Amino acid sequence: MTVENYARLASISIYLSRMPQKKNSHTRLVLAITLCIAAMVASYAMSLAANQKENYWMIARPVSSGTQLEAQDLKFQAVVLGASSPSYISAKFNPIGSFTLRNLSPGELLDAKALSSDQQALTNQQVSVSMRLVDIPAQIALGETINIYQLHDSQNGELPDKPQKILNRAFVSSIDRKGTNFGGEVALTISINRADITNLLWATSSGRLVAIRTHG
Repeated sequence: MTVENYARLASISIYLSRMPQKKNSHTRLVLAITLCIAAMVASYAMSLAANQKENYWMIARPVSSGTQLEAQDLKFQAVVLGASSPSYISAKFNPIGSFTLRNLSPGELLDAKALSSDQQALTNQQVSVSMRLVDIPAQIALGETINIYQLHDSQNGELPDKPQKILNRAFVSSIDRKGTNFGGEVALTISINRADITNLLWATSSGRLVAIRTHG
């Protein structure tokens, strides 16, 4: 119901009030019915507008903090957000190429506060390492975080070195178990801070790597 319509109804009301007295009862009834219908129509229109779905960006696959968003990381989802809509990225905007400030999980709407346009936020890189199947938790899933330790087996009866933590909360980007039937090895791709890459590669040159789930 627009301002013009309300003004028109008011004019009709004034006009009807000036008509002969014998018609007042009937005109008041007509006016009351008209105003009631107008209020119902306005209420319905407002309700319809409030429940209108709009497309927003949604996370399609696990995304690590400190990385750059790619097209395959996202999809559209039609939702009704109401007052919370400014907190999320509408389909009207293109977030591809932005940098993530936290880990993102599939199914969550893309939070504006989780992104940055500053390239300094690009802190992580993906590294693939080969690990024994028995050294990786059986139920580990994409998007989980793991701690990685380096272990040295006992040789010539000597006591083995104490396990060393190499990585803390590495983000699991992909798991390739295709080679497990041949050599018992798993190709694990993890997203880690660039400063930790050297230590990880050094640790792969001796001993073996063991992944521990962080559960949070």
